[in-house]
Amino acid sequence: MVINILEDGLYSLMKASIPDFQSGSDYNMYYIAVLDPVPTPYCVFRRYKREPEMDLSSSYKMLISSYMVELYHDDSWALLDLQKRMRHLLETLPLSTVGGVFVQSLEVQDDFHTMPPLLQEVRTRVFQGVLDFEITHQPE
Repeated sequence: MVINILEDGLYSLMKASIPDFQSGSDYNMYYIAVLDPVPTPYCVFRRYKREPEMDLSSSYKMLISSYMVELYHDDSWALLDLQKRMRHLLETLPLSTVGGVFVQSLEVQDDFHTMPPLLQEVRTRVFQGVLDFEITHQPE
């Protein structure tokens, strides 16, 4: 089993810095995958792409990793607040170390929210927020 230091560090930082995700709350945060159906509110965090970044000397000393954070909530205002706090946390990470890995830059590619179709399993309206971001970082 391969342990990804950056992703473990990001996951731990999000859980520690956003009080909603700390243990004992009504929120649940999942790393990589989640089993359906899950009662809201919850969050899914996963990487969907990683590629090397070439520098001016044509060598690969940095990586670009793309992540997606999906937030689900049955209260639209609470979802917007949570999404805003998550984005603010992510935007403070450039030029810092996360899980022992130096983060050169972080760019939020997409930040949107929507209302998926009615979930038949739980018969409730769920709102979805999505943060799509790229991190340029040192190899682990």
